[in-house]
Amino acid sequence: MKPYLAIAFALLGALAQALTSILQRVANLKSPEGERTGWQTALYLVRQPLWLLGMLCMGGTFVFTALALYLGTVAAVQPILVTELIFTLGLRVLWLRESLEKRVWIAAGLLCVGLFGFLAVAHPQDGSSNASTGAWIYALSTRGAIIVVLYILSRWGSPARRAALLGACAAMVWAVDAAFVKTATDLLAQVGVVHLFFHWPVYAVIISGILGTVLLEAAFSVGPLTASQPALLIVDPIASILIGIELFGETIRTGSGFVVYEILFIIVMCLGVWFLSQWAPPEEDARSKRSPRLVRTGNFTQGLE
Repeated sequence: MKPYLAIAFALLGALAQALTSILQRVANLKSPEGERTGWQTALYLVRQPLWLLGMLCMGGTFVFTALALYLGTVAAVQPILVTELIFTLGLRVLWLRESLEKRVWIAAGLLCVGLFGFLAVAHPQDGSSNASTGAWIYALSTRGAIIVVLYILSRWGSPARRAALLGACAAMVWAVDAAFVKTATDLLAQVGVVHLFFHWPVYAVIISGILGTVLLEAAFSVGPLTASQPALLIVDPIASILIGIELFGETIRTGSGFVVYEILFIIVMCLGVWFLSQWAPPEEDARSKRSPRLVRTGNFTQGLE
């Protein structure tokens, strides 16, 4: 029962984040025309019910994702969160009445086939939720080194290259953050809310969350979303699968036939993410009509106008 509940909560987390994006986009579109400072815009938005409801949905994203990680594996939950793109497409059509090209739905189909094909073939299983100190040191040092290298490389090159590298940086941080969240939720179940704050995982969640957000904002500010979004949504699931296996002893099927199909389905999922990012960028239509004023929230962030 736990794996199915984990999948359900992960899907609810993805839906909540999609709702956050759409609600805040609608609230922002309804703001008065004309030049406004950042503070004026912020003061306007915090008085809008739709924007506040979006913030509530953002909180729901964290709660649902934390529950999913507590009940399931990092290797399964983090890839499922990519379905935020699918939920966002549905909301854009049903709520915003946008018309999307046929190829967008083909890309969405590729994403779904790749994701659920991988989960069906790999069948991620729980290991030990208590990672050793040595495992944490190794995982954090290796990921930290990768993040530093990617960040240094992002200082040069075209805007698209810099955005992609910073998006990959943020994805690596979010993968580590998911491991922290899983550890914190396991600890919460053992010691309770009060005693949780006497242990390091809760502070690691806060620090990694802030760092991931800063890197994500940097990625969005230096280059196009069509470069940063696929890097974020492709690297995060892959990095999460590896960190779940390494830290928590999670397992996937490793027979020769299984590995071939797992790699194939991951490639299909990545292609779906890439094509969606190129064919259905969330902010372009609104940007062409109004001056850009982007509001970005959460792990899998959409550009909002």
